[in-house]
Amino acid sequence: MIERAEFIKLGEEILHFIDVYGVLRYADFEKFFPNSKKVIDYLLKKQRLYKSPDGSYIGADRDFRVDRHMLAALSVLAALCEKVRSHTRAAAPAQISFITHSGDFYEIIYIGYGMEAMTAASIGSEIAAKQQTREYTENVKRIIIVENKNQMEGLQISGITQLALVHPDGSLSYYRS
Repeated sequence: MIERAEFIKLGEEILHFIDVYGVLRYADFEKFFPNSKKVIDYLLKKQRLYKSPDGSYIGADRDFRVDRHMLAALSVLAALCEKVRSHTRAAAPAQISFITHSGDFYEIIYIGYGMEAMTAASIGSEIAAKQQTREYTENVKRIIIVENKNQMEGLQISGITQLALVHPDGSLSYYRS
């Protein structure tokens, strides 16, 4: 049985998470917040959270919009959740940045079909603008999400450790780079 203080703390963590990312698949809540069903039900009842009409998503506003790029990035994060020490919404072109318990820094980047060159250029100009050291740019690990398997060939982005193909139903298949 969850104590009142734990219940309140978990509720605050869930609300903060939704505030940062906007929306989450209902099915992924258990990965990020184990044993949270009662807290989520309470927050839904008190209208602090809202479910989509089909019950698949939860957001902070009654009329929230589903961002499929962010949802795919959150699915990747959920799959790695046990290895993640901290995470946050990232600056474009990345959706999420996170640090593992071992101290590795990752970016999760969604690349829409036909946006490969634009994304690579954006990352290149971001590195140049920040005048990052070579050590920093070589140590950033990137998980790239693509919509089509053909996008995987010829990606000109440094630090790719894994590729993920998003399927129409939102599920992901993973490939090594």
